[in-house]
Amino acid sequence: MRACAICLMLLLPLPTLAGGGSAQTLEWRQDGARLSLRSTEGQVHVDAASPEVRFGVRRGDRILRMDDTAVRRVEHLAVALRHSYAATAYLLLRRDKRELTVAVDAAAWRQALDAPPPPPPPPPPAPPARPRR
Repeated sequence: MRACAICLMLLLPLPTLAGGGSAQTLEWRQDGARLSLRSTEGQVHVDAASPEVRFGVRRGDRILRMDDTAVRRVEHLAVALRHSYAATAYLLLRRDKRELTVAVDAAAWRQALDAPPPPPPPPPPAPPARPRR
């Protein structure tokens, strides 16, 4: 039973939000789109975002704020998006040694940052068959 649960966890689709200590990562892929974030030393780094139009960021960007919330870890970004119901979010980025604010589609980001629900538990085993007489 435990082995089945572990196998199911390994087969779950992305996103994968992992980390502890001072590093945390997110890797999300679906239908040809990809978003890869890494937080280290109090900054969220964009390692990949494609298509760029979908996410409004590009590789090498540093995400500093989302709306009025400072973002130092990937989980800060996820929490800020969960608490915002706006269709558009504004990210303050550091790109090429300058800061800029970009408007992004909050729904696309929520989809990438929300972990999928866990799969339902497997059904209980069938009772043993009674011997025929």
